[in-house]
Amino acid sequence: MSEHLSPDQPQRHLIGAALQPAIKRAWEAVEPIAHQAGLTLVGVERAQEGRRLTLWVYLDHPDGITLEQCGEVSPEISAALDVVDPISDAYDLRVSSPGLDRPLMCDADFVRFIGRIVSIRLMSPLQGRRKFKGEITNAEGPSVELSVDGATYQIPLALIGRARLVISDDDLRAILR
Repeated sequence: MSEHLSPDQPQRHLIGAALQPAIKRAWEAVEPIAHQAGLTLVGVERAQEGRRLTLWVYLDHPDGITLEQCGEVSPEISAALDVVDPISDAYDLRVSSPGLDRPLMCDADFVRFIGRIVSIRLMSPLQGRRKFKGEITNAEGPSVELSVDGATYQIPLALIGRARLVISDDDLRAILR
C-alpha cells in the first residue's frame, strides 16, 4: 500500500488527544528530528500500560519504515524530549511504525484514508454515542462523514478524542502475499 505521506506534507491540524499540551510539546520537539531523517511524524500518544506510562512516537517513510530507522532516531528523540520535558512523570519512550491500525491524529489523515474503515472514540457523546466504527466517506471541512451500518454521521473533528484505522481482511491478505 502506498498510503505514506512525504516529510514535506502540507500543514496539518491536530485533533483530539494530539492537542493536549504535553503531546503538542512532544510533537513539536520530535517533528524536526523526523523531518531531518527523511521520516514523517504520524503521531505522538501517551498511554498507561499497567503501572508504567508510555510515550509512543509513530514514524513513517514513503517506502515504509524499518526497525533500524526507528532505532537510529530514537536516541535523538529521547534527548530532545529530555530537553522539553513534556511529561513530568517518568515514562518509557517507544519509537515505532504506526502499524496497520495506525492512529489518525490530524485532519489530513481522514482525507488521506477516505474509503477506509475507522474506529473513533469521542471526548463527549454525539447523538448518544461515544464510539463509532465505519467507513470514512468525506473529510472536508470541520467534520468527518462516517457511514455506520447504513446510517451517516457527521462527526466534528473537535469531538474526536482518538481514531484508528481498522485492519481489514484485504490488509492482511496484502501482507501475506
